[in-house]
Amino acid sequence: MVIECDILVIGAGPIGSAFSYIASKEGNDVLMVDRKNEVASPLRGGEAVSRFLFEELEQELSLNGVYRWPIDDTLIYTPSATVRTCEIKWKSFILDREEVEKKLVKNALDAGGRLMLGVTVNDFCSDGDGIIKKVKAKSIFGKIEIKPKIVVGADGATSTLRRWLLGRKIYSGIKDWGCAIEFDAINVDLDYENTMQLFMGEVTGGYSYIFPKGENRADIGTGTRPFYGKDPLSEPSPIDFFYKTLRDNKFMNRQVKNFSPIKIKGGIIDLSRPIHPVFKNAILVGDSANQNFAYVGEGIIPGWQAAIIAAKTVDKSLSEEDLSVLEEYPRTYEKTFIGQEAKRTVKIKDNISKVIDMDINPKIKSILTVMLETEIIEWNGKELETALKYKDCKELIKYANDLIEEKELDMEINPL
Repeated sequence: MVIECDILVIGAGPIGSAFSYIASKEGNDVLMVDRKNEVASPLRGGEAVSRFLFEELEQELSLNGVYRWPIDDTLIYTPSATVRTCEIKWKSFILDREEVEKKLVKNALDAGGRLMLGVTVNDFCSDGDGIIKKVKAKSIFGKIEIKPKIVVGADGATSTLRRWLLGRKIYSGIKDWGCAIEFDAINVDLDYENTMQLFMGEVTGGYSYIFPKGENRADIGTGTRPFYGKDPLSEPSPIDFFYKTLRDNKFMNRQVKNFSPIKIKGGIIDLSRPIHPVFKNAILVGDSANQNFAYVGEGIIPGWQAAIIAAKTVDKSLSEEDLSVLEEYPRTYEKTFIGQEAKRTVKIKDNISKVIDMDINPKIKSILTVMLETEIIEWNGKELETALKYKDCKELIKYANDLIEEKELDMEINPL
């Protein structure tokens, strides 16, 4: 079977379907393919998104009316202190990812796009200039050859297209990564219905969490970065860390000890620096280009922003029959607030990594990590040097509160 199209989108998840919707709405012949046999199944990512950034993007993506549970503040537990932040960046929505992904796919199909499930891309054929002329795949219909004008990789951190572009290895381009296990749980006895809770100190390079979804339901789980352990290959898995936190952390235990999982999700996220996403007539979008908020691993919002810009740029490139136009996509994305925020979060993550690597009191380390993550200490790290001088938790907490007052942050930090 031979199929021709203007744009081939590999991956029909939240980023690929968002791109396909915008590109199809512009009048392009868009074909989405996905190796899965069902849209939004299995789910691999989290459901928390920045509230004000979601509100900026939802109309353009026609997501008005989808379920969202409001998160008004975030409470972070460390072994020696709690931090509560009401800063706008920490106000969120918890979405129903299955609903969102299916709506985005429907939007794309209603706009004229096409979708083929059960399709595994296995090779790309290019000419002497590196331009992809043909894509080979296998499917439930047999072997397929697709002839696109432009190819879009939107299939995550282990993107098939990225592997081909960057060296054909399974983890091509990945320098730092995190992995997570998450339960969609009921029978959760929450302390707070509209507060996101993070539990730090028990997990290597990460944290366990409770994200309320309403009606005694929550996403609960653990995200970790194994390479920050002394022996990464011997580090406990995310699920081991989850049950360790559940057992040892009294604040988490009392809320979720009787939980019943109705869905189990998991996956990895690339936390490396963003890569340049344009290669001749191929582009990468979302996690395949490391477009995420690296310090918390949120990929949906930056991926959507990139997808919207990329789709409009691809439309312009096709209209003008000029592949060089594609270079406008990363330049435009990097100038947006979301693109700039993604850059800042890489620096925050790098500062956190620096602290994690230090041989210092674990309780001090946990407080410093939270101060960096919540930007009590500025993302450029200039205040970190001062903070590292404090060897006593109470003195460090006082310094944190002084910074909160000086910067007029809507936050508080208190000793346990």
